Amino acid sequence: MRTSTAAPQRGALKFVIVIPVMRHDERTHRCLQACAALDYAPKTICVVSDEPFALPDGVDAINIATNAGTLTSPAYKRDIVRRALPDADVYANLDDDAYPPPHWLHEAVRVLQEHAEAAGAGGPGLAPPDQTFWEQLSSAVLQSRLGSGPLRFRFWPDEARDCDDFPSHNLFVRARALDAAGGWATNWNGGEDTVVCARLADRGGMIRYDPRLGAYHYRRAFVPGHLWQIFNVGRSRGCFLRNGEQRSRKPLFAGPPALTLAAFALAISPLLGAPMLPCAGIAAFAFIAAASSAHDGPLDWRLRLLLPFALVAHHAAYTAGLLIGLATGTRTVRQDPVAIAEA
Repeated sequence: MRTSTAAPQRGALKFVIVIPVMRHDERTHRCLQACAALDYAPKTICVVSDEPFALPDGVDAINIATNAGTLTSPAYKRDIVRRALPDADVYANLDDDAYPPPHWLHEAVRVLQEHAEAAGAGGPGLAPPDQTFWEQLSSAVLQSRLGSGPLRFRFWPDEARDCDDFPSHNLFVRARALDAAGGWATNWNGGEDTVVCARLADRGGMIRYDPRLGAYHYRRAFVPGHLWQIFNVGRSRGCFLRNGEQRSRKPLFAGPPALTLAAFALAISPLLGAPMLPCAGIAAFAFIAAASSAHDGPLDWRLRLLLPFALVAHHAAYTAGLLIGLATGTRTVRQDPVAIAEA
C-alpha cells in the first residue's frame, strides 16, 4: 500500500482520502496533487474510476479501476475503498473536482477530537479563484442567501453546527460509524449523501459542520450543467418526500417552490389584468434587492446583474425536479455491477 512519506503523528487519526472519479481531467489531477501535498500522516489516497488512467507525476496513491463497462455510482466506488482499506479511522470523501487546502486533515483531527460523539464532519465547498465566468455564477447562486437559504453554510463559511445531512464533496466519516450504518450501499447518483447521513443520524451520529474544514470545489457552468444538477437534486428530494423520509419535510425545502411560484405569479400578473406599473415596480425592487444584497461577498458587477435571473432559473429547476420526483418516485441511478441492498 502506498502512503505519504511524512512522519506519522503519534496518536493521529489514520485517514483514507476517497476520490471517486467519473471522468478524469486536469481538475482531477489538481485534486490529486493537492491531496499528495497535504502535510499530514498517516494518510492514504485512494482513487476509484471506471476506466484506468495515469496518475499525475509525484502523486503516490492507490489507483483502482472498476472496469465495469458503465458509469458506476459514487457510492459504489466509495464502498470499494471501504472494503479494500478497512483499517482506516476516518474516510475523507472528496469529489474529483475539489481540492483541499494544506491543513485540511490537521483541522479535521481537531474537529473530530473536539466532537468525539460525531459520526463525521464536513466543511463548506469554497469557490476556487480560477473558475470560469459561468462557474462563478453557479457559485454565486449557491453562496447567496436567496439561493441556498438556511443551507448556505454548505457553500460559505458560517457558524459551526451539527447536521443530519451534508454533501459528500467534502465529508469526513468515521469508519466505525460508516460500517455500523452498512456503508454507502446505494446506487443513487445524487442524494446518496442524504441516504448515508440519514442512516448515520438514525444511529445517533450527526455530522459536525465546521468552517475550518473548507475545501475548494469547482461548480458546473450555469447552463446547462448547474441547472441539470439542481434539477436532479430536486428530483431526489421529491423521491424522499414520496417515500415518507421525515427529514425531507423540513419547511426549508418549501423555499424553492415558493420563490418559483412568486416569480411566476409576478410575471403573469399583467396578463391577468393587474396594473402594469405596480408590477414593474415590484419587479424592479426585487431585482435591485437580489442583485445588491443576496450575495454579501465581493462579486463582479456582471455577476450581480445576472444573479437575480440565475436565482429564478435555479429555483425553477429545483422545483421542476421536486415535482417530478414526487409524481413518479424515479430518480437518477447508476447501473452498478452488483445490486447493493440499502441498509
